[in-house]
Amino acid sequence: EQMKPSLCLDVHLSDQVDTLLQQIRSKGIVQYFAPFMSVSLHSMATAFSSDVDSIQKEVASLIVKKELSGKIDSQKKILYMRRDNPRLTAYRNTMQFSEEFLHTTQALILRMNLLRHDFGSYSTRQKK
Repeated sequence: EQMKPSLCLDVHLSDQVDTLLQQIRSKGIVQYFAPFMSVSLHSMATAFSSDVDSIQKEVASLIVKKELSGKIDSQKKILYMRRDNPRLTAYRNTMQFSEEFLHTTQALILRMNLLRHDFGSYSTRQKK
């Protein structure tokens, strides 16, 4: 917010200053919350020089936009991180790897059979 007047003087940025500052603030909130499992909205409000209600609205909008994975306890004013299930993530990664492996294996078997039966397109060059 302190840089807003100087950014408004820039000919190219003047139209997008509000959007740019909002995106920077949103990115800051996401990065602030990243290393924690839970964060008090009071401490976030202090860190971002804002009041608790506006921080809660900003965090709620980030959760709705799926930029932040978490849930808000509005009674205790705490933001909790929502982590993926590691077992489910490992299962999905394994299934993706196995599908890629099957596709690659089938392509190699097809190539081997084509080469074994001498099936291909060959061009003949004439010497002058």
